[in-house]
Amino acid sequence: FVAAVLASINDGPVCGHDHITYDSHAEAKAAGVGVMHCGVCGQCSNRHDIDIYNATRNTLTKTTTQCAWASLLIGESVGNWCMNKRVGFTDGCEKCWMDNIMCDAKDCVMTCIKWKFFHIGEFKHDLDPCLACDEFTCGPAFAACAGANRRRSGIISDIARHDEEVCTIVDPWPQEQN
Repeated sequence: FVAAVLASINDGPVCGHDHITYDSHAEAKAAGVGVMHCGVCGQCSNRHDIDIYNATRNTLTKTTTQCAWASLLIGESVGNWCMNKRVGFTDGCEKCWMDNIMCDAKDCVMTCIKWKFFHIGEFKHDLDPCLACDEFTCGPAFAACAGANRRRSGIISDIARHDEEVCTIVDPWPQEQN
């Protein structure tokens, strides 16, 4: 399932600049709408959150990992505070990220501890074991909630991706009307 989705990121549904999900890039174009990102629209499908993805392209993984550890060690409320102060997503987008962090705490924490502290584990699809657990265990629910993520938004980030895993059909934002 995941490999099929990743192999065809530019095919299938897209989120338009009008915040409507279209069945394809061609359908959005036929409606005269630019593509915000590949995949369905969600809580992070807005200019504010995608601008944050772009501005933090090389630091977001480290920052959110630190907030995740704070959630695990001190409590979810500290993780929420950390995400709010250090990242600044909209409320809906931040909730998707926190849900993902809590999924990781539940389903990936042992994998991440073994990798981070002892380098025990195997890479999957060029991702370290911790990132792979997040991606394949918690990622589908995150993508459904968030809609936009960095690679769906055409943003190259600090997580190495194959070219076919990054959306290439994103259109520039429309000019704002004064």
